[in-house]
Amino acid sequence: MKKFILILAVCLSAVGVFAQKAAQFKNEGNVALKSKDYKTALECYEKFLGAEDTIEDAALVFNSGYCAIKVKDYAKAEKYFGMAAEKNYKASTAYRYKAIAQKNQKKFDEMVATLTEGIAACPTKKTKLISALAKHYLLQGQKAQKADKFEVAEGLYKKAGDVKSKLQADALFSLGTLYYNKGAKIMQVATPVANTAPEKYKAESVKAKSYFQKAIIELNKAKVIAPTREDVTATIATIKGLLK
Repeated sequence: MKKFILILAVCLSAVGVFAQKAAQFKNEGNVALKSKDYKTALECYEKFLGAEDTIEDAALVFNSGYCAIKVKDYAKAEKYFGMAAEKNYKASTAYRYKAIAQKNQKKFDEMVATLTEGIAACPTKKTKLISALAKHYLLQGQKAQKADKFEVAEGLYKKAGDVKSKLQADALFSLGTLYYNKGAKIMQVATPVANTAPEKYKAESVKAKSYFQKAIIELNKAKVIAPTREDVTATIATIKGLLK
């Protein structure tokens, strides 16, 4: 019996030492974080999280992700912010930073999924998540447009325009000008054959006007959202002139 009590006492003592050591890692990490030594803070936090019999601390997990972002270890940042989001700790920020980490790893599909999940999970704190999603669609649309990938750009601009964010007017304007440019290119090619191939010119003109009409629809949507934007008003006026 005495032997059993001795063994139990030794075990409890070992557990106490472990707990004390884990607490030390956490404290050292907090000190390093406060002094903006993010590398050391992350190392200490990971030692705490890896220690036996420690309960994962949601705030510490979040801080681990923050330190990982600061030292540009985006894989770890994605991991820890994902864990924080699952624990519903500062969920909106956790989802946003997880998406940033994924973006820096060029994991764009995963980033979109994270933002979409975050928007659904944080209905009262989703503004920044929505803006990040709209910005992604808009920038990728511009990239596709520059690469002359009309259908890809069209689809991305439509997605950005469907998201109610501060970038919605920009997305609708971009979609409208995409259609306008498409129509203008068609007319540029068709005009030289207006006299030599009038039927072809007529058919191409009809096609171009269909894009101009699409452009007007999207630009009018943008004007409703941003009535004072001069670029929107001017482009609408230009296209209406072409449709006369």
